[in-house]
Amino acid sequence: MLSGRWYILFFCIAMLGYSSYLTASPLSKLEPEFNALYVQSQQQPATALQQIDIQLSAAAGPLQQAQLLYIQAELQTLLVYPEQALESAAQALALIDGTEQPWLYHSLQLVRAYAFDLAGTPAEGMPITESALQFAGELQHQQLFIQALVVRGVLQLSLVNYVEALQDLLHAYQLAPTTGAGVITKGHIAGYIALVYEYRREHELSIPYFEEAVAFHQQHNSPVEVSIALYGLGKAHSKLGDHALGKSKLQQSLQLAESAGDDQGVAYAQKELAAIAIKQQDHEQAKTLLLQALTSFEQANNRYMLLDSQLQLGRIALQSGDTSMAEQHLQQAMLYADPEHMPIQHAEVQRQQAEWLSQRGRSDEAYQLLKTASQRLTELQREESTQLLHQLRAQHELDSRQLENELLQKELELQHSLISNQARHQRLLTALLIGAIAGSLLLLFLLARIWWQRKRLHHLAHFDSLTSLPNRHYTLKLLDQQLRLASRHHYPLSIAMLDLDHFKQINDQFGHATGDQLLRDFAAECQKLLRTSDVIGRIGGEEFLAILPHTPVDAAVSVLEKIRKTTEQLASRYHEPNMITTVSIGVCSFSGYDNADTLMLSADKALYEAKAKGRNQLQLSPVS
Repeated sequence: MLSGRWYILFFCIAMLGYSSYLTASPLSKLEPEFNALYVQSQQQPATALQQIDIQLSAAAGPLQQAQLLYIQAELQTLLVYPEQALESAAQALALIDGTEQPWLYHSLQLVRAYAFDLAGTPAEGMPITESALQFAGELQHQQLFIQALVVRGVLQLSLVNYVEALQDLLHAYQLAPTTGAGVITKGHIAGYIALVYEYRREHELSIPYFEEAVAFHQQHNSPVEVSIALYGLGKAHSKLGDHALGKSKLQQSLQLAESAGDDQGVAYAQKELAAIAIKQQDHEQAKTLLLQALTSFEQANNRYMLLDSQLQLGRIALQSGDTSMAEQHLQQAMLYADPEHMPIQHAEVQRQQAEWLSQRGRSDEAYQLLKTASQRLTELQREESTQLLHQLRAQHELDSRQLENELLQKELELQHSLISNQARHQRLLTALLIGAIAGSLLLLFLLARIWWQRKRLHHLAHFDSLTSLPNRHYTLKLLDQQLRLASRHHYPLSIAMLDLDHFKQINDQFGHATGDQLLRDFAAECQKLLRTSDVIGRIGGEEFLAILPHTPVDAAVSVLEKIRKTTEQLASRYHEPNMITTVSIGVCSFSGYDNADTLMLSADKALYEAKAKGRNQLQLSPVS
């Protein structure tokens, strides 16, 4: 979540110079000489900044100075120097009249909005973005309108309003052309859409959009933007467990950032490579990379990355047992974590503080702090879900009213037909009766079709199309229900995270058709071995969650061991001599106080331990 802010800003800044012609303004796009400088700045931003400093002193007048300051502000935001960007934009705004150069005025305001977001205060950028949207809408300035939509989507993303962010970005994507020089295209916006899914930890959904952005910027020879998209792609692969591929993409991103003189881009790649090193227990390499990145972040006063780097250094200290050093890093991280503007980051710091307290033997304090952080994260997720629910409910009510109006119209037409034909001959009465029966049958058919469609939509919304198991959203909902019942009636409950080992290799070696069939066969065997009261759901590509109510952990281990052994035999069905099918399992029991997040986190840690110990085994969570 923390590192995503960098490539949001990088993608967005690349757009800020583009706009279509606006006849109401004497200046509706950069003058040719400044446009050439702007194009160069996308390839060598550090060199372009030096040229701007020279040209500012020789500028012919205020308007020329304002255009140079505009490009300078973009590059300072691109290179993650928000305070300098705000200063440059303010100087430029003081040189122009908003009524005479409205395009330049609102473009500068959008640069300010990005800078506010980078400085950790996205709410300050929202009013000026809304003003730019209103201006572009009134004058039908489509490119500025698309640009402002993207800006607002970025701000909504930072404010944890994922539904609104995705709506704005999809709207911009629909309006944008596929190709075109000097305009915002679908390729520019693809990276933003990827970020929404990345922030929601739906990394598989983000990868195609990141790949689209990489291909687009490679085609247009924009090394900085390619570096940004590769960063997002590498991080997504790493989060999905493919550390080798993730590391490769991040190293490519680092090399491109170095060649473009982008020190902050280098630091971001170093920080994410350090995260991979931590997962691989290479603490010395991780610490070296983080300290190098920290120097760059301190120079830019990059609060988000300073916070993230301090958290990772604290994680290394905790894993090394150095609680004193961990405390220092956590204190530094808390200085940057603004609970109002960075609620998720603040909760993450509290989680790590809870782990530090636990290592110091202060278990009660650790539990209370972890509970507070988990509740806050749950509230943020619930707020987002509530917003989505309201939207779906509004759409449903609209559809219902439309259907009621259609049915009412049909009834009125039928009544009019009956009244107007009462005086007619018996032949006409018979014909009318036949028509009424036909209309009733049609109405019954429509009602039956609506019922069937609702049932089908319910199934699509709650069940995975490949395995027919409950999908992630429905599985987590069932977990919440079972936790409430177990807590209320005081009965045991166990859960397990199951992950098919080396599934990507099976897809690559034997084909996706074989991989899909393996998922279906595994799902079917799980359903056979589990009770009807148990739940097995697919929550990721090859990851499953089992919920076993009224089941203590030893009984859960027994049935899950059967699943593990059965999985070993699945390979014999495919007549592939080199095919091996195994599953790793992490098990955790409900203590009576856990929520869904903490319980799944415990099971996930146990699963990670099973993977680390060689796979094809079952591991219990320590608290179980």
